Amino acid sequence: MCEGPSRISGPIPPDPTLFPEYYRRPFSARGRLEGNAQRLDFTSLPLDSAPSSRRALSSTHQPQPAPRIRPSGRDFLDKGQRGTLGLLLRLDGLTLGGDLPAKRKESKDHEKENVRRIKEIQKKCKERERAQEHRQPKPVKALWKSQKYENVESKVKAKLQEGSPPPNPEALKFLRAYSRCGPGIRPSRPLSPSSACTKSGAEALQSQIQVEGRSIDFIKHNALNARRAPLRRSHSLQALTELLGQKQREQEEYNAKQKGHVPQYLLERKEQWRRQMEEQLRSRPDPDTPPGHTMMPEGQRLEMLSNLKQSQEQMIKDLMMLPMRADNLSIQKRRAELERNLSQIEEALRIFSRPKVFIKMDS
Repeated sequence: MCEGPSRISGPIPPDPTLFPEYYRRPFSARGRLEGNAQRLDFTSLPLDSAPSSRRALSSTHQPQPAPRIRPSGRDFLDKGQRGTLGLLLRLDGLTLGGDLPAKRKESKDHEKENVRRIKEIQKKCKERERAQEHRQPKPVKALWKSQKYENVESKVKAKLQEGSPPPNPEALKFLRAYSRCGPGIRPSRPLSPSSACTKSGAEALQSQIQVEGRSIDFIKHNALNARRAPLRRSHSLQALTELLGQKQREQEEYNAKQKGHVPQYLLERKEQWRRQMEEQLRSRPDPDTPPGHTMMPEGQRLEMLSNLKQSQEQMIKDLMMLPMRADNLSIQKRRAELERNLSQIEEALRIFSRPKVFIKMDS
């Protein structure tokens, strides 16, 4: 049985799994590998932070200073102290069961936030304006009226301003009782005798009615009025007959005077179109016109042709009036000048006799 940590010092190291708190990681590379294999790296302390573990060892061992490690060997030391898994996980100063680390605060896009707020403010302003427009009474839009009817007065207003016409006596009797009975006595119903009257009183009343002429046969009276009354037609039928007659007269007048004739405004419009077409043809450039030239008007060409012919006739007369013998030098010069002018006039006549004459434009 093992009663404590071994104090034997020799080439064979004691088993570190029995008392791990006494046996820390050795300083050799092989000890580090053994300690890593036995998972002693999680309980190990740094080299300079375990003086108690050194005192627990044999007193014969002298405390050794911390090893000097080059920068190139720092990776191997980290792997030996923390192990490959610990180096990958980086568990220094972290607790697996603790609270989660605080999330990193995301950067805020202030430009987007400002645009969103501006749109919200605009939307609220538009809603407020619409609400105010609904609350306010809308003005009634005036009906469109042509300007040519601005100074025209209303006929209804003129009729209302006029005085009321005198009453028609026939209208006063319209639908009045017994107004259509014609000549004769107005029919009336006989008074019914009272039941309280005696027989003598009824006879006296009957004689009084007959004397006053109130005992009348209504059937006979109506039959007589029906025979005497003239034939009366309704006003609407008369108006319809007059309207049909007026339309018939207008149609006959149209057939006699206007039917088959072209209206005057159409003739004027055709003449206007013809003049416009001629003007367009005259103003249209001639395709035969060479570049830099313009066509001479017809009137100017004819006038120039007439002047050239007159000049030719005058020069021929002057040439014929010269003497036949040209002994004098002045006569010879005059004859040569006239012949030269005649040749130029003939060339001009040949040019202006063409139907189209083109003149070079001044640049």
